[in-house]
Amino acid sequence: MRATRGVVLLAWLAALLLAGAAGAASGQTLADAELAAALQGGGNVIYFRHADTGPAYPEPPTVDLERCETQRNLNDAGRAEAVEIGRQFRRLGIAVGAVLSSEFCRCKETAELAFGRYETAPSLTGVARGPEFAQARQSASEGLRALLSKPPPAGKNTVLVSHGFNLIDLEGLYLSTQGEAAVYRPDARGGYSLLARVLPTQWSRLPAGR
Repeated sequence: MRATRGVVLLAWLAALLLAGAAGAASGQTLADAELAAALQGGGNVIYFRHADTGPAYPEPPTVDLERCETQRNLNDAGRAEAVEIGRQFRRLGIAVGAVLSSEFCRCKETAELAFGRYETAPSLTGVARGPEFAQARQSASEGLRALLSKPPPAGKNTVLVSHGFNLIDLEGLYLSTQGEAAVYRPDARGGYSLLARVLPTQWSRLPAGR
């Protein structure tokens, strides 16, 4: 059992290193004012990695989605971070439509504290590592692709609150900071493009004027 867990942990760390290298090459492509205007105009899907929990580690096999005490949860800094993200969205006048969350408590709490509401979406729920979960990860990636490519209602932005690995599996993009966001623009043809990555501390520097 210990050997199996060790292999899973090594695979998890290797995936992070590889994704981190790929993610480092995918930086923000818009200036702050341009990004603010794009968000204020709507039409984007904003993918958040959940707010801060302290050091990340793989969930144990005994994790229960119905019991928060079996999971890694937000710490006080993460709760404050989520509240501040919501405050910045209101300051910037970023209109939010659907808010979809992983079934893990740290994601649901991030969504609730930042946006005051959420619906859970199974395709945003983290899937365990290991070859036996390859099909489940593929299904989650297909679901995430559909969410990223779906245009929100006019003038609104869709918010997704999930995990680092879901975006790694689909895009090879690692949001290395908890609370970081990737802003995608659906093209209404079944595709999407990355507009920007936003650290949780960077929302405050975006200009509110429009």
